[in-house]
Amino acid sequence: MAEIYLLALCLQALVAPWLYLLGYEVLGHLNLVCLLAYTLALRLHRRLWVALALGVKLSAFLSLLIYGASVVGSGSSIVYCLLFAEVELMLSDLRRRTKLLLTAGLALLALGVEDLPGLNSLPLGPRDHLLANIVLVAVFAMLCMVILRMLTITDRHEYRYRRDAMHDSLTLVLNRRAIFEKASAYWRQQTPFAMILVDADHFKEINDNFGHTAGDAVLHHLAGVLSDALRGEDDVGRVGGEEFLLLLPETGIAEAVTVAERIRVRLARRPCQFSGQLMPVTLSMGIACADEGGHLQSIIELADRRLYAAKSAGRNQVVSEGHVESASSRNAGRLSRGVQDALESEGL
Repeated sequence: MAEIYLLALCLQALVAPWLYLLGYEVLGHLNLVCLLAYTLALRLHRRLWVALALGVKLSAFLSLLIYGASVVGSGSSIVYCLLFAEVELMLSDLRRRTKLLLTAGLALLALGVEDLPGLNSLPLGPRDHLLANIVLVAVFAMLCMVILRMLTITDRHEYRYRRDAMHDSLTLVLNRRAIFEKASAYWRQQTPFAMILVDADHFKEINDNFGHTAGDAVLHHLAGVLSDALRGEDDVGRVGGEEFLLLLPETGIAEAVTVAERIRVRLARRPCQFSGQLMPVTLSMGIACADEGGHLQSIIELADRRLYAAKSAGRNQVVSEGHVESASSRNAGRLSRGVQDALESEGL
């Protein structure tokens, strides 16, 4: 609404010179009063006096309209202006009941405007026609700009909602559901891919020693390092507290190992800094490829077992071979909490 007040202020400021040029001095003076009222309404709205702001704005606006219609001798232009007033009313933060009551008032005013004294008593002259056309163009311009602004805001919110639905709020990478949906899509389309399951070593110690704010900073930094190391067609998602899953389409084991080692090197060169203090962290990774199992679930479990093997072997390393077991061996091996939740939520 603040933007609408500002837009109305600017457009009426543009109309004001035309009123004086056409000889409507009283209308020009009243238009300047409206500009002051709009400025006051804008200040009231910013102080959260929403109803009072709208009342001041519409009162000045309707007074100008009714007087202008009586001077010109035509009520046709006022109806267009009342339509814009209705748009303002519907976009306001007033209660629904108040909006309906005011809408009824505007409708009655529009229906009775032709019966106001002095209207339609004389034929319109060229000057009156010009003023009516100026008002009509101004109203349509305001409606156009308001609608375009609403569409822009709607598109922005829709993009934000889609982004929030697909991305982790802390790290801004894909969330668990989104990354596993990607993996499922690759599997259904029979697209070769490699997945790298990544876990930050001794992450609990960071939270315990430096606090969860520091831990969040480390996770955000890790997500950035992972994303920077990938190609444009690759994806990274957060699947657990400190666990990430990387999807690399059209990639084999050897290439995935190269990517994983590149990530470890980059992280060693770019440790996280928080409050002026370095917080080095290492990564353990397990890699599996789509051709190593008969089901997507078995591929995810294989990557997770290899991740566990990397941690058991001393952490800060990559495991991409061995540990091939049947899908029914989940209870015999180790599955991370994030992977367990993902498998259950995705029905894998």
